[in-house]
Amino acid sequence: MTNLLTLVITIAVVVLIAKFILHVGVGTIVGLVINAVIGYAILWLLNLTGIVSIPLTIVTSLVAGVFGIPGVVVLIILALLGII
Repeated sequence: MTNLLTLVITIAVVVLIAKFILHVGVGTIVGLVINAVIGYAILWLLNLTGIVSIPLTIVTSLVAGVFGIPGVVVLIILALLGII
C-alpha cells in the first residue's frame, strides 16, 4: 500500500512541477508521468530481485521518474557505494 501511495505522490509532484512551474503542455506531462511509472517499476523490480536495495521513497521515485534509466543507474551506483 505504501508503494502505491509513494507512486501516486510522485506522479502528483511531477504533474504539479511540470504544469505550474515549468508551464509545459499536456503531452510533456503525460511523457513525464509515463517515465515516472517506468522508473518506479524498475526500482521496484530491482528491490524484488535483490540485486540492490534502493528505498522506494518520493525522492528516489522522482529521480527515477524525471531522469529515467540514467537516474536509475545513478541510484544503483549510490546504493552500491552505500550512500543511499
